[in-house]
Amino acid sequence: MLEAIEAEREIGSQELAVEELAEVEEQTVEASSSSHPSHPSLLPPPSSLILLDEVGAGTDPSEGSALAISLLNYLAEHATLTIATTHFGELKALKYQDERFENASVEFDDVTLSPTYRLLWGIPGRSNALTIAKRLGLKASIIESAQKQVGASASAEVNEMIAGLEAQRKQQEEKAAAAADLVKQAERLHQEVARKADLLKERERDLKQQQEQAIQQAITEAKAEIAQVIRRLQQGTPTAQAAQQSTDAINQIAEQRLPSRKQPQKPKPGFRPQVGDRVRIPRLGQTAEVLTQPDEDGELTVRFGLMKMTVSLADVESLQGEKADLPEKRPKSQGSNREREKEQGSEPTSSAPNVRTSRNTIDLRGSRVSDAEIVIEREIARAEPGPLWIIHGHGTGKLKRGVQEFLKRHPQIARYEAAEQADGGTGVTVAYVQ
Repeated sequence: MLEAIEAEREIGSQELAVEELAEVEEQTVEASSSSHPSHPSLLPPPSSLILLDEVGAGTDPSEGSALAISLLNYLAEHATLTIATTHFGELKALKYQDERFENASVEFDDVTLSPTYRLLWGIPGRSNALTIAKRLGLKASIIESAQKQVGASASAEVNEMIAGLEAQRKQQEEKAAAAADLVKQAERLHQEVARKADLLKERERDLKQQQEQAIQQAITEAKAEIAQVIRRLQQGTPTAQAAQQSTDAINQIAEQRLPSRKQPQKPKPGFRPQVGDRVRIPRLGQTAEVLTQPDEDGELTVRFGLMKMTVSLADVESLQGEKADLPEKRPKSQGSNREREKEQGSEPTSSAPNVRTSRNTIDLRGSRVSDAEIVIEREIARAEPGPLWIIHGHGTGKLKRGVQEFLKRHPQIARYEAAEQADGGTGVTVAYVQ
């Protein structure tokens, strides 16, 4: 007997009609009836939710599964939603044949042999009759015989496939859980690092503030002590002894209040500049690029900015403070004796011609007048008495005029003139250092 119970519920502007079909069996031995004949009599009305428990059961499994497949296909076309439970492997495979079907199961704990009631979407359930029968104490011989019978059937392959899917699912869940733990650990580490960074910044601010306060306090105390010394000088009779005492007092204040000055470390020897190296020229306060290898006299050409000049190995060091290896000194020639005579005040003679070398040549092309004056001043300070070739080029003539005006005012320059045509002519000025 079928009873139809209709209920309507309004949700928003939509009406959901739910029709529940309940099957009430009246079967007797005299009528030779069973539960199966009532199953095919279910005819779903439109917009129905159909719930079938063990669809196709109660008759021959092969015929029951075939009938269940046909029924589910029919319901897929005519019912809104059908939910059916089954133990038939053929029904579990419908998902892979028709996209209208989907599998779901309740997780089963193989250890406790009980369901966890956790819904597993997309994975079909598998029968555990033999496992449960073995746990309940059924004879082992019966279980083994049954396992052999199952192993020869198609349902065994389905169960193996389901078991493999469950194993993969568990592995994925374990990996997902491990990944989630790693993410949590990374978040904790990130928070810890951020917290420590904030603490370090705060500590740095505190230290800086303390240093500034200490410096201000030291300055204030030093000013007060110096003011006392000045007052004592102003109040007393100025004498040499009082001035010396005041000087000593101020020096003592400076030693107490000012940071100590450490002696610079001596540069390490053993550096050999190569073309393309960056070197430091301490006397010029510049960092330059090496353009040529050092010659026999230990001189090399360098460039800083647009300026090129020739310097000695003794004037350069590496960026790490290493001093260059200097060549061995050679005996001075007769020309050097004549230069010593010039240093003593004798005039140059035509028998001792002036020789231009990299040591007494400056290349100022591309420099500004102010920069050129600095370089000329430094070269004059290190030059021996004699000619100094200054290359300034022609250009607009501004650099040439600036160089010659500077030479005209310099007390160590006896005279200057344009170079010989072979040495550059009017693009080079020869200055005679005295």
